[in-house]
Amino acid sequence: MLNRLSRGFKYSVFWGFLLAAWSLQAQAPPDNRYRALRDATPSETWAVDNLELHRDVGSVTFKSGQITFLTPVTNRVTMAVFSGEGAIRLKPATPLESGYLSKLTGKAEVDEAFDSAALYFTDNTYDDIRKEGRMVALDARATGVLQDFRRRLRRNTDNPRSIIDASFAGENASNLEAELLSDLDNSAEGGSFRIFLRGKKEADLRFLVVPRGAMPMLPAPEEVALLNSDPGGDRDGIWYLSHREEEVRRKTASSSENHRVMAAESYQIESTIAGNTQLSAKATIQFSSKIEGLRVIPFGLLPSLRVSRVAGEAGRPLAFVQEPAKDDSGFYVILPEPLARGKSYQIQVEYEGNKVIRKEGTGNFSVEARTSWFPSLNSFQDRAKFDLTFRAPKEYTVVSVGKLVKEWTERNLSCSQWKSDVPLAVAGFNYGLFTKKQATIKEGNYGVEVYATPEVPEYLQGTDFRMTPSAMAEKTLVDAQNSIRLFQSLFGKAPYGRIAITQQPEFNFGQSWPTLVYLPVTAFLDSTQRYLLVGQISHGFTDFIQEVTPHEVAHQWWGHMVGWASFHDQWLSEGFAEFSAGLFLEAGKPAEADKFWQKHSEEIRQKNEFGRAANDAGPLWLGVRLDTPKNPGAYNSLVYPKGAYVLHMLRMLMREDKNGDQDFMAMMRDYVATYLNQNPSSEDFKAVVEKHMKPVLDLEGNQRMDWFYRDWIYGADLPKYRLDYSFKPGDGGKVTFTGKIAQSGVSSDFRMRVPIYFDFDGRWVKAGTVGLAGNATSPDMVINLPKRPKRVSLNANHDVLSAEVVVKEN
Repeated sequence: MLNRLSRGFKYSVFWGFLLAAWSLQAQAPPDNRYRALRDATPSETWAVDNLELHRDVGSVTFKSGQITFLTPVTNRVTMAVFSGEGAIRLKPATPLESGYLSKLTGKAEVDEAFDSAALYFTDNTYDDIRKEGRMVALDARATGVLQDFRRRLRRNTDNPRSIIDASFAGENASNLEAELLSDLDNSAEGGSFRIFLRGKKEADLRFLVVPRGAMPMLPAPEEVALLNSDPGGDRDGIWYLSHREEEVRRKTASSSENHRVMAAESYQIESTIAGNTQLSAKATIQFSSKIEGLRVIPFGLLPSLRVSRVAGEAGRPLAFVQEPAKDDSGFYVILPEPLARGKSYQIQVEYEGNKVIRKEGTGNFSVEARTSWFPSLNSFQDRAKFDLTFRAPKEYTVVSVGKLVKEWTERNLSCSQWKSDVPLAVAGFNYGLFTKKQATIKEGNYGVEVYATPEVPEYLQGTDFRMTPSAMAEKTLVDAQNSIRLFQSLFGKAPYGRIAITQQPEFNFGQSWPTLVYLPVTAFLDSTQRYLLVGQISHGFTDFIQEVTPHEVAHQWWGHMVGWASFHDQWLSEGFAEFSAGLFLEAGKPAEADKFWQKHSEEIRQKNEFGRAANDAGPLWLGVRLDTPKNPGAYNSLVYPKGAYVLHMLRMLMREDKNGDQDFMAMMRDYVATYLNQNPSSEDFKAVVEKHMKPVLDLEGNQRMDWFYRDWIYGADLPKYRLDYSFKPGDGGKVTFTGKIAQSGVSSDFRMRVPIYFDFDGRWVKAGTVGLAGNATSPDMVINLPKRPKRVSLNANHDVLSAEVVVKEN
């Protein structure tokens, strides 16, 4: 085995050497404009006094000091540095952003002093400064200031120290000069403005106004952002992120805005895995330009994967940008001519490197770069066809997305080709010493495969019992089949025709790509083995294990068949998948489903060491921004459970005694059919709900769900409820129920419809619902009952997410 692997590795290195030598001869020279921006030096200095630059909601004041512009590129000045005394002020455009800023900084507005800055711009900043300033001798401090900012901004790390570091690390590493070059080529969109500040209190503030989106990596459509990198501090994060003030004022701002400059159409990738973990590949990417004049194309690519050659039509070498892996290593292709809007183009990229795959021992490998193992365009936003070929040491198995077209052997390498019949939002693979079990679901002829290793990874070795994940594959296979059957019956048929459930070395983490699911190794162990591993926390961990398979399978519908527009809308994926896991439990283990909702309610409300609950972080709509230094993990503890609760509450509101969940499920199937292979926003889902609206949902009498979204998507209120009631005996054992419900702890415009249940002979019967607005108490309700119920409840089926429910008989 070792000898065969050694020969294979040498074979790969030999051909890699020849390829590199040929590529060096054939590669296009670097783009002169990029090189000029990258190497620009101080050129002219202007003294300024109380110069104010207004950019959207931000105002940058240079109280006193000197601004030094760098050398122009193609007759445009686009960069400068400042030394002196300045201040940045920002007043948020929306109450939501003001509230978020207050939670993070203690203030609803920003007023921060700074003593140096670096500016990158394609708007009229140069002219604005020259109008107000006066030209003086070149500032001797400018070179040092420039070097300091370049040192801080031109870096990448495998170990981000802050939320902001993480936002611009790895495949999201941003090269400012390449971004600036792109802005220059697309000035018709409006000029960009970026300023990086060394504040007196905040050492790394960044104010961005970018027409194509200030933080596209989230992805986010908002054009204006204020970021603060505060490693280890409690003020680290995205202080402000919003659409332009004018859009907000005109009410035209939308998370459905799409600033993408290109759209992926297809990928053809040939990859070779050598030495177990080294990856080399050639990717052919077909895409169309969404704007006129595009020349700079950003790709998502793991920084450790080094590009050796890029070619266009007819193999013509193209210039590209990729700085060293530990620097601002974003990968950009620079085209010689502007592209035409709507026209289709092709690019080939050759690359190789490591850190895509990590060896975990005993035939286990962790595929870590799941979106950036190839040069990707708009992962999770574009849908494209994939044709993937893999070559790997023949003792190991590669499992990929799409369908297996063929398998063959070349020397000591096993080879396989995978193609997708339908466009996919993302593509990936898993790799290991797998054994395979498979079955076919007769309904729809749907193939289900399970891949697991004979041994656990090295970090789980050395226990007193033998753990064999592959021996437990049968149970995983059954759970996957049952999940597919259930979700197809509820939400509609999945178009993929196949799903592979694969083991990964991670302990408590699952992930789902279209047709390919990564389950944690612990999902392939039995309950006794898990208990011996995790001891007294086994019960909570068992909850995760029994939910992880249906949750990840549900992502075939929520996240892949139907995507999400922006980071605001990820609850449409994660919350919907979590809700689906609850349905799976309900179908097979009703008692576990009851605990599922109780557990999720507690997770939303539970206080952390800072005295803050996940729900205190803000509305569901804030998505990943819910995570802050004093509320770490709030995203996971809110978007998953509260997103699931949103659907569950809609389901309970729409449920009828006669038809049960029929109307709700018809709405969900309509949502899937309407947005199949699209990326809807939260508002798009709202429109589907309104299409299926029933009188019970119309609490404001306008045939709209504004009230529900105001409560649960854009708001963070958790109501408290109290039911006070009494019984009065009547003739023949009958009783009269009299009660009233109080709603409290909410804002004045909070509305909810609250049910009343009676327990007759161990079965909950819903007597009706009461609509409440604000902090209010309902009029007395009088209900005649055939007999006295055993219990009374407001939340028998976890109908309403609440902070507290008190039911008291007087």
